[in-house]
Amino acid sequence: MEQLGRTIVVPVVNPASVRPLLLCAARIAAPDGGTVIPLTVVPIGADADVRAHAWGGVADAEATARELGVAARGIVIEARDPVDGTLHAVREHDASLVLMGWRGRSSTSNVFGELIDSLIGRSSVPLAIIRLGAVPYRRAVLPVHADHLLPGGDRGLSLAAELTRRLGAAAPEPTTVLRTGPSEVAVPIAISSLGDRVHHDPRRTDRAVGALARPSDLVVAAVAPTASGLRSATTHLAWAAPDATLLVAVDVGPVHESESGLAEAASAAATPAPTRRAGEARQVRIVVTARLPEAHDGVAGPTPDDLDRVLRIAGATEHLMAWWPAGDTRPHVRATVTVTATSVNAAISAVMVAVHEAPDFRGAEITYDVDRGRPKATTPAREDVVLDVDGEVAATPPR
Repeated sequence: MEQLGRTIVVPVVNPASVRPLLLCAARIAAPDGGTVIPLTVVPIGADADVRAHAWGGVADAEATARELGVAARGIVIEARDPVDGTLHAVREHDASLVLMGWRGRSSTSNVFGELIDSLIGRSSVPLAIIRLGAVPYRRAVLPVHADHLLPGGDRGLSLAAELTRRLGAAAPEPTTVLRTGPSEVAVPIAISSLGDRVHHDPRRTDRAVGALARPSDLVVAAVAPTASGLRSATTHLAWAAPDATLLVAVDVGPVHESESGLAEAASAAATPAPTRRAGEARQVRIVVTARLPEAHDGVAGPTPDDLDRVLRIAGATEHLMAWWPAGDTRPHVRATVTVTATSVNAAISAVMVAVHEAPDFRGAEITYDVDRGRPKATTPAREDVVLDVDGEVAATPPR
């Protein structure tokens, strides 16, 4: 997405959110040397006091943007409603992106709110819609579902990936790529290289995000501008990571005619958040499979024993094995870890944290499966070389 940050329109509505929104806009604009346009829309024929107040607000926003190191030009537009005014600003200034805030709640008639829902169906440029978190973000997280890797899903993913690249570059901690759903299609190197390792949780995206995300995370959600896409990337993710910053990246294009529209999406998305009582602690078995990084600059990569050592931080381990899949130069390691936790999410989160904080596993791809007593489909092929826990070659690969 070249020149995504060339000209970013930022509607100024809530004074409390202006600075963090402009900080995000400045980080997106920086690689292109772009300009941020703080915008306020007033009614046609507004009196002098209303116009003066609007100009004062955008002047303050313009000064804040410049303080943050980005060129800025505040504008006030008279229009019939905020939607028309924002669209006029997009056309008039040849905008490349609209960035706006969202409170993180849906109603029975709107997904994001009347203004943003209307823009989604009419905008000629992408939108970045942000629900600000409880604290400034320290890490960007990009969830990548299997559907994003299929034909038709790549445009939304490309936008989310570019926003992640720009916003994650300014974060003090490395970006994390979180793969969800099936793993038949490989994650493109352009996506996996955004982070220092890839975590794979085969469950639904909201559940996977709930296990991984922290209040200091920025979760960037890719979404197609359709009712079903909006439904899956808005309220359920907001529930899953209630304290994190959530950015919904909406690609260009109207809601598909085959969809019944945003109102239906909102009715599904706006159901009350489920109440979950804390359960009693129980043992949860997690099967962890890691595709280890190769040696780099003469430094050897982690060993199977290193995975065992790291997993022991979270619980008791067993069934450690390693193999080299045919045609893959990188070793694969698998182990089962038993964690005492109040839920599956809490157990997976504990294991993810242990692996994520281990510097040896930078560049690895790690999958987390709940062991429910069923055979795993991701076992090695017969021609793979398999080692048991003691490093001896096994006579028959595990099934």
